Amino acid sequence: MKNLIKIISLFTLSCFVLINQSVADFPEKEIKVIVNYGAGGGVDRTARSLQKFLPKAFGKTVIVENHKGAGGKIGLKKFMAEPRDGYSILTAFAPATTYVKFKDPKVFNTNDLDIINIQWVDPAIIIARKDTGWKNIDDMIKAVKANPGKYTFGSSGKGSVGPVLSRVLFKELGLDIKMVPYKGGGKTRKAFIAGEVHMTAAGSGGALKAKKHSVVLGSFMKGSVPGWDKAQPINKLLKKYGYKVKVPYGGAYRFHALHKDVKKNYPKRYKKIISAYKKTTKSNKDFIAFADKTKVGRDWLGPRKSNKLYRKVDKEFTDIMGKY
Repeated sequence: MKNLIKIISLFTLSCFVLINQSVADFPEKEIKVIVNYGAGGGVDRTARSLQKFLPKAFGKTVIVENHKGAGGKIGLKKFMAEPRDGYSILTAFAPATTYVKFKDPKVFNTNDLDIINIQWVDPAIIIARKDTGWKNIDDMIKAVKANPGKYTFGSSGKGSVGPVLSRVLFKELGLDIKMVPYKGGGKTRKAFIAGEVHMTAAGSGGALKAKKHSVVLGSFMKGSVPGWDKAQPINKLLKKYGYKVKVPYGGAYRFHALHKDVKKNYPKRYKKIISAYKKTTKSNKDFIAFADKTKVGRDWLGPRKSNKLYRKVDKEFTDIMGKY
């Protein structure tokens, strides 16, 4: 009996040591960041802005995997299939995640995600090519009404915030505009620059590379828009020009997230992950300089505020998608 008790005690002690050792050593291998879009777009840039600097906080390599396709659905499915142990992190953006869930609820539920941080809130703007001759949104509306079906709009995806809000705007105004789909923001921007389409809409940061070709027709958010000093809120402009129409506001909310189970099942790992992201985003001078140079957002809202904001945006855009 004494020998049995001794064996049980040693076994229990060994398990305790192993569990605590695994916590202390986390991460014991590389951290994987899954981006549900291709390289070069705003979501990819958000993930890679931190990739170079997180290893200092984690003590391990951080890799980024791009799983593009189906408006972000393929990458989300990939993330949801990963082990829920803290070694896989999702970088994505709302309301595109809302669109995936709206079209196929089996992929994931809002509560399946625990948001680490919304790093970059990028106001959505609508722009037109300078060679249209338009100076403002009123010029655009009059031209489209006079020439139904003539003008084109480059869309980066049905769930992308710019196209979503632009479709609402066009429908409320009764405008006949041809929507031309492209696979992702980068290809849409290139098509706009090349003159393949007359208009597009995107997060303001992502649209900066097209600025010299553009006249900004309006912003889908209140307040100033970084890099676009002439951008004014759409609803303010519609009222100014006598249109009795209002559209929802919104932007691209680029975020990092864990599976919801990590906080419950691996609380110490969860705290370490949050700490690594917080220290890097708020205090790493090299990251801050890099983000500012490359025009990537670097806000630290933290898990509580980020989860609250994400769910607010998700609800608002679920309602918009249901209506339009």
